[in-house]
Formats: sequence, C-alpha cells, structure tokens
Amino acid sequence: MLFDLRPKETLKDLYGRRAEYSELSRLVNSGSWVVVLGKRMTGKTSLIKTFAKENDGIYVNLLDAKGVEDLARKLLAESGYRLEEAGVNVEVLHVRWTKVAEDALSRVKDKVVVLDEIQQVSSPYLLKLLKSAWDTHRELRMVFSGSYVGILKRLVDPDPTSPLYGRSPAKVILKTFPTDLSKEFLRAGFREHRQISMNDVEIGEVVDRLNGYVGWLTYYGNFRCVRRLRHEEALKETIREGSKIIRAEINNFLKNRRRELYVKALRMMGMGTRWNQMKRELGVNSKVLGDILGTLTDLMMVEEKEGYYWIDDPMLREAVKLLK
Repeated sequence: MLFDLRPKETLKDLYGRRAEYSELSRLVNSGSWVVVLGKRMTGKTSLIKTFAKENDGIYVNLLDAKGVEDLARKLLAESGYRLEEAGVNVEVLHVRWTKVAEDALSRVKDKVVVLDEIQQVSSPYLLKLLKSAWDTHRELRMVFSGSYVGILKRLVDPDPTSPLYGRSPAKVILKTFPTDLSKEFLRAGFREHRQISMNDVEIGEVVDRLNGYVGWLTYYGNFRCVRRLRHEEALKETIREGSKIIRAEINNFLKNRRRELYVKALRMMGMGTRWNQMKRELGVNSKVLGDILGTLTDLMMVEEKEGYYWIDDPMLREAVKLLK
C-alpha cells in the first residue's frame, strides 16, 4: 500500500523509483559497492530495503548502533547466525568485535549486504574492516545509506589517509519528486482507497506545500485514507507531525554544537539568505560560518547556489521556527 508509513519492501509498492532501482541493480551486478544518498523523506530506506528483499539480500538497520560490536551483532542476527556459531563467548571481557564482524561478512559473502544508517557506527575501525572485506571477499556486494556526515562522508569521499582511498563506492542519488510525479503518486495512492475522494485543487495544494518529498506525501495520504481526516486536517497534521519529527532530530544533532549560531543560521535560511548577510547577522568570521554551512550542506538540510542559501524541505522550515 502506497500510504503505509513503513518503508516499502516490494517493487510493486516502490513508486517512482524504478530508474534508481535499475541503476542500483546495474552497479551492484557490476561488482561495485554502492552508497545511496538523498535528503530525508525521499525514500532511501524504501529503495535499499526493497533491493535487499527482491535480491535475497541482508538488510541491516544501524539506527541505534554505537560501534562495530553493534554492527557485528546485528549483521549476525539478520543473517540468521547466533554469536556462538561465530565463536563468540560473550563472557570474555575483551571480544575482538572487528574479527566477529569480519567473520559475519565472510559468512554472507555470496549475498548483497545492505547497511542502513551507517553513519551511526562511530568507530575508527569501521573503514579498516570494510577495506579488509573489500580486499578479501571479491564477491561480497555491499550497499550503504545514511546521513552524509561522519563515517558515511569518509566512505563516499575518502582522503589519501583513508583505508578506503581509491575504493570509494559508486553513488545513487535520490531527488525529490517533480510536481507531476507527486500528483500521480497521490492519485495512485487514492485509487487504493476508492471510498475516499480527492479533487485536483486538494492535490495541487498538497503538492505545493509538501514539495515533492514522498515521505511527507505518504504521511498526508495516511492521514486522509487510513485515519480518515478531512483534507485541511490531514495537511495540518502532516505538517505538525513532520515538523515534530524534524525538530527532535535537529535537537539531537545540535548536542555538543554551538546551538545558538546554528539555530539563527537555520532560521535565516528558512526565509532564504546570503553568505554576507549571515556573517553580519551572526557576528562570526568566515571560517566559523563556513563550518556551519558546510555541516548543514553535508546533511542535505540546506541548499546553496551562488552564495544564496535556503531550506527546501517544508517540514524543516516549520521546525526551525519552533526551535529554542
């Protein structure tokens, strides 16, 4: 069902992403490791989870992972192995989890391994582990996704000191839906719920407000067709719920960062602003401002063109208004 809030797992439900699916298949079948990038709510998890399901692969969600130990445990669990089968005695004080992870990868070397939210694995050993897997298991096929910060950025664009220098994966980039595709997605979803009607004026308003983010379009469809809210209520609840989700993520992101500067910068970019204007209003030097904008751009939270910065995601624009 298109308006199911859970990530899609079958090709018939993967609406509007057949070209990206085909490109992912082509790259994986050519022997490439692949990273799937895109803004949040553009369907990255649906694409890679469907790819894993359709190709008898292994999908591992690393959202709450802390390090290589969690990666190893989750990979073994999703592969159908117990820790004991990998020779792990959990009563031993110092388990070599990189070795356990290497063993787990060796057990699934004939499958596609999909690692979602890879940026959560904040371990200096991860890139070395991946290099070893690359060098040792030529048949191992891997797909990565997550936020373009931290470990994922070092995976995508390794510098000369990185263990993966010269081994950067191919990229598949998901963009927001264009207007026509957004409208067709909504119409297709409503055809699955024929007892609920939607007119062209309502479709146009939803597409204008939600700006091609398939995840937010799905929320709206769920509020209309599953929870049976009227159009105005469904759109209002979509924006309320979406901005609440984004606000929680931003608050988590701002921990141990210069919160006041980031919040002010985000609010300015919510209305659209230029570099010089931000520098003047924030009262910071070019390096500090460059670091802030570089981080937000890497996270795909903001857009930039010729020194002009803005926020494209309507939920993020709403969320930053409520930040303290």
